Amino acid sequence: MRKILWVIPCLALCCGFASSGWAAQPDLASTDWSVKSSHNLATNPPPDEAVLTLVKKVKDLDDPHLRLCSSRFADLRHSGDLSLVVSTDSGRFCDVEIIDKTASGFEVYDVDSSSAHLRDINGSGSLELIAEVDLTSYEGASHCQATWPVIYAWTGNGYADVSSQYREYYQQQLAFLKKEIAARYSASEQARAAASQTPGSAPTVVPAPPAESFSEPAKGMGGRRDVAPAAAPSPAAASAATPDLRGTDCIKAEAAKIERFLGISRDAGMSDAIRWANSDDVSTRDFATEVLSDIGTPDAIVYLRTLSNDSNPMVAQSAKSFLAAVGQGPIPHKIEREPLADH
Repeated sequence: MRKILWVIPCLALCCGFASSGWAAQPDLASTDWSVKSSHNLATNPPPDEAVLTLVKKVKDLDDPHLRLCSSRFADLRHSGDLSLVVSTDSGRFCDVEIIDKTASGFEVYDVDSSSAHLRDINGSGSLELIAEVDLTSYEGASHCQATWPVIYAWTGNGYADVSSQYREYYQQQLAFLKKEIAARYSASEQARAAASQTPGSAPTVVPAPPAESFSEPAKGMGGRRDVAPAAAPSPAAASAATPDLRGTDCIKAEAAKIERFLGISRDAGMSDAIRWANSDDVSTRDFATEVLSDIGTPDAIVYLRTLSNDSNPMVAQSAKSFLAAVGQGPIPHKIEREPLADH
């Protein structure tokens, strides 16, 4: 249902291969992956070619176009044996996977993301995998794509979503996004004020961003898609008829998602979603269907029903598909183990 984000390169993993000190390309399939190895793969990473060779061997691939985006070894299982977090692509998109070397052979886990990084979130000395999963679909140049950072950790029988254990991390992310939105609003208003300034006139005072940008509850549409605003539209609303190429809409959607996740407001982002649903731009209305689906409140469902009758078939079908999933709950984020050929 989600489209893959176009991101190349994909992982911020600080590889540092130039100083690895490998005299020749190693066979990683037979190399010691333990933390205590004299040639620790985490602190002395192998060449790109060796990693790519391993990926092809483990997955039984014969793809001449496969290339390595990035890779890093880390003790994700806290077992004393390293895991390989690797990102490869054979076209436009990178795909993140985890490869584990166990006593019974190799195990490969598909992260279902094109962007991820490792971080010791709470300073415990253990690394967690933070993957950017799709919040909205990839629309190419027509609109930005919103993503959602999901935190994964080894739980004994697989890599599971442990995001709920790291509220402070999401609070920090929310503060960062709010600052970014305020900065963009201020820059936009300053540019607008400068454009309208006449010589000798007093400087224009730039107002603060509207409070409803994040968590103010919004009322339902009442079955109509072209509701007139009660007051003059803000500069942000006035620009909704054109595609959001700077990504401001996505930053707002991501901030609102965190607010809902933290329980700050159940319908955070609803005001913006209504504005996007009322846009004259097709890609923005399509974007609204996904945000409304994620909000999932009764008011959001009302808007989805209206958008299911949209004049654009793509928008209408998108809304219908989300309406069909109402009541099924949020989509769980999983890292699935890939089946491997016995070779």
